[in-house]
Amino acid sequence: MALTSIYLVAEVIGAFVLNSLALLSDAALMMTDVAALAIALLAIRIGQRPADDKRTFGYKRFEILAAAFNALLLFAVAIYVLVEAVQRFREPESVESTGMMIVATVGLVVNLVSIRLLTAGKDASMNVKGAYLEVWADMIGSVGVIAGVLAIRFTGWTWVDPVVAIGIGL
Repeated sequence: MALTSIYLVAEVIGAFVLNSLALLSDAALMMTDVAALAIALLAIRIGQRPADDKRTFGYKRFEILAAAFNALLLFAVAIYVLVEAVQRFREPESVESTGMMIVATVGLVVNLVSIRLLTAGKDASMNVKGAYLEVWADMIGSVGVIAGVLAIRFTGWTWVDPVVAIGIGL
């Protein structure tokens, strides 16, 4: 969670400095990763509490509610990214591809490390599995940003930036 949080801040700064919607959309997904990891940790801790007179099922349903909240958060971020991408098509903006490549490559490394760390617990909890899958999706987003940067770099097609953002949002 700390690794992803630190990188999230770096990616948001990079997105604004480099004017990249693709990086911003990837950062938004990183934000949901941080939320998913925090929710998973909280849900696991609360879910381990024993049943009592009021909660005969115990606290396990908190994990289910946490997973549902995380899904809603992902939909909200995806809608935001799609709206911003359409706006970027209406008013195209230039992006700085070298900086984007650096940020996206670091993001890919962070995602690979996170996947490795989450692998051990992904079968033990629905929320850890959800966080694991989100990090996988984020890794694919980083690969998409890298591919988009290469396209922008070698063709000059800045419209690729919102296309990659739409792909990440979807």
